[in-house]
Amino acid sequence: MTISLKRGALIASLFFALNLTVVAGDPADTWYQIGYDYSQRGRNTDAFKWMLKAANADHAAAQNNIGLSYLHALGATKNEKTAFSWFDKAAKQGLPYAQSELAMLYYEGRGVEKDTQKAYDWWLSAAKQEDEYAQFNLASLFLDQGDIKQAYYWFNRASNNNHPEAKVALEKLREKYVE
Repeated sequence: MTISLKRGALIASLFFALNLTVVAGDPADTWYQIGYDYSQRGRNTDAFKWMLKAANADHAAAQNNIGLSYLHALGATKNEKTAFSWFDKAAKQGLPYAQSELAMLYYEGRGVEKDTQKAYDWWLSAAKQEDEYAQFNLASLFLDQGDIKQAYYWFNRASNNNHPEAKVALEKLREKYVE
């Protein structure tokens, strides 16, 4: 006896089964994934819609992405104050990428009053979680303040975490202060 399946029925059944698996988890994760998939296809408006839904459900990575959307006008109108607000929410949940973005906004005074101490605090928090960009920025801050030992330490950590500019910064630091 031969069993014949219609291709459409099989695909519909698989989609339904996969859909149940995703829905059974945290809906915010599902919304985030849909938004992420849209962003990878350059559909920023659709990505923003789904990321916002996840962000409003306290999904830290989605909150960070909404901050990036407002900061860089990706699917949303550019608004640095609103970007700051979303980075702040994600940073307070411990997301190092958001902490690093928040620090940069404090450092540059974008969307918030300039505050180097708060920039330092957020970069340090992210740097301790091995965020290579926070480590690099923290090293740069120490260098600006003349603390060569701390600058070297954090440039080295950033280099070990593959920051694209950290090795060059270390070489320049060695040339100027060691040789």
